[in-house]
Amino acid sequence: MSSVPSFHHHLQQQQLSSDSDSDSETTIGQKHHSADLANSIFKSYFEHTNNQSSEPTQHDLTKIKSFLNSSSSGALSCLICLERIKLSDPTWSCTSLCYAVFHLICIQSWARQASDLSALRASTRLPISSDKAAESSTWNCPKCRSDYSRSQIPRSYLCFCGKIENPPNDNPWILPHSCGEICDRPLKNNCGHFCLLLCHPGPCPPCPKLVKATCFCGTTTDVKRCGFKLFSCNNVCNKSLDCGIHGCKQICHDGPCPPCNARGVYKCLCGRKAAERECCEREFRCENPCEKLLACGKHVCERGCHFAKCGDCPLQGKRACPCGKRVYEGMACDVVVPLCGGTCDKMLSCGFHSCHERCHRGPCIETCRIVVTKLCRCGGMKKEVKTFFFPAF
Repeated sequence: MSSVPSFHHHLQQQQLSSDSDSDSETTIGQKHHSADLANSIFKSYFEHTNNQSSEPTQHDLTKIKSFLNSSSSGALSCLICLERIKLSDPTWSCTSLCYAVFHLICIQSWARQASDLSALRASTRLPISSDKAAESSTWNCPKCRSDYSRSQIPRSYLCFCGKIENPPNDNPWILPHSCGEICDRPLKNNCGHFCLLLCHPGPCPPCPKLVKATCFCGTTTDVKRCGFKLFSCNNVCNKSLDCGIHGCKQICHDGPCPPCNARGVYKCLCGRKAAERECCEREFRCENPCEKLLACGKHVCERGCHFAKCGDCPLQGKRACPCGKRVYEGMACDVVVPLCGGTCDKMLSCGFHSCHERCHRGPCIETCRIVVTKLCRCGGMKKEVKTFFFPAF
């Protein structure tokens, strides 16, 4: 790449000028070198944009430029030990949100202590072994608090893009902690493209490649930068809503369409009552029982308001006596089931005794009257009481 020698030349000049801040001309020259450095880093990125509207905005690149300036001038500081990160110090950088740079030995100590504490808390709160708790333990980035697993504790010094272990620190032509090669990290949103910048600190910029993209509602196609291929055409969405009757009236938008709020008069599930409601709530139940004639032609449906068929008569076919001990096959639904004559034996409301009456229709006696021997509260006296008088006397 023809821009690499120029980039490394500017980097060397910038490092030399940072050691002497007494000369005002050196400070001015450092600013110019910083600008030239950014232009060299981003050259291959800009080559993939062919019009002004597709170029990245200043906001897209500000954070990356800030990291570049701090890294190249040796102005980075470790937030754990609060010491300056030297150009030759092994480092680790967060890859989740903040992209902050730390001393490798500092982040290793931080991560081990945090994951050990996480494992200890898990083993005391959950019924798991200490080994299982250690496997599932996590630690956080000291700055953005992003979660990392125990297996992600850094074990070696890697360049910013992660391709080379122990990147050179004595080469004046390479950015400190960088391998000097194309970053080539996968870009966000899984677009399938890779970062075109040289190995750099901070986040990768949005994908600059031009692709044919369709708006959210699917009616407009345009050529967009891949990093910003999701766009709104600013027309009415008009997608078919869940009701299958009306279309979305919002402006072309990301995500699912809202529920249909078109108002109309709709019938309840059983069709006996009509009311004005929103379309998304058009299916509702009225307070009346169904009372449709069942297939037997002798009984009506006792279910509440419902959709579809009522089903077969529940009194047809296999039927049992009230206590459930004797079953009758093929009995007509309008014939009263005879009593079996046995003891009911259904559990009473006390929860301890069963009904001692013969098989009967209707509910069992509400109050259990079986006599039991109970102790008083202090335990010094016994007395026979009925079960419904259950508390100690």
